[in-house]
Amino acid sequence: MNSNNRRMKTIIPALFFLCVFIDPIFSQDNFKVIKVNGTILLKTNGVSLETGTVFSEKEDLLFRSEDATAAVINSQRGRLILTSKNHDLSKASSNYLPSMYNISTRGIPTGTLVDLKNQFSDRYVVLEKQYLPINSSNFPMDNNHFFFLRYIYKGEEINKKLSFRGDTLILDKENLYTVDGNQIPNPDNTAITLFYMKGSEYVLINNFNLIFPDLKQLTKEVQIILDEIKEKPVREKMGEVDSFIKEFYGNVHRDNLISWLKSSFGIKAD
Repeated sequence: MNSNNRRMKTIIPALFFLCVFIDPIFSQDNFKVIKVNGTILLKTNGVSLETGTVFSEKEDLLFRSEDATAAVINSQRGRLILTSKNHDLSKASSNYLPSMYNISTRGIPTGTLVDLKNQFSDRYVVLEKQYLPINSSNFPMDNNHFFFLRYIYKGEEINKKLSFRGDTLILDKENLYTVDGNQIPNPDNTAITLFYMKGSEYVLINNFNLIFPDLKQLTKEVQIILDEIKEKPVREKMGEVDSFIKEFYGNVHRDNLISWLKSSFGIKAD
């Protein structure tokens, strides 16, 4: 056996030892960024975190403002929310992942005024278009009975009648944000007031913020989540996406979320 062969036989076991025993000591968990609000930089190279950025848990982060936040995920550690006061990934624990998501009962009509007030409150998210069943005994919808929204555009109040089909209320950005037959980009802000027209009088339902997310961006964010939890049951996937949307955008109706996940990602609830 020549000297080269002897050296190779010596080197191979040594490399094996390094891979098995030493590499785990230096291995680091990598996290992928789902979404960032504000500006957060990687200290080593000054790169801003954005959707899809991958970085090590040992990386130091620089928060340009106290209210900057980032949602990140690791397949083993779960989804984490990083803030200027809580961004040590070596100590951070995963956000609560709902183990069960109610996907078995669908199509229950919104029945009372209290139901409507609870439904349309805080930050209310609509994905693409929402079809909301309404109790027609309490809230019939026809030419003299209907729901309408009021928002501000260029400093003026705009009243917009909501579309309906039978006993189903329809929330559609394209129709809502049309003034004098022309599509507008957005109202002055997300503040909305919902009314119910009852003959010659109207009833105030609630004031809330209506959120139509950028679906192209949201799809990227949700795809990152689903890629990291692809082995989870459908209920957990839906629960995790629902939790993320609630934290960063607002409350989304269950049926609207189920429909959007099916059309966008092929996830079926049934």
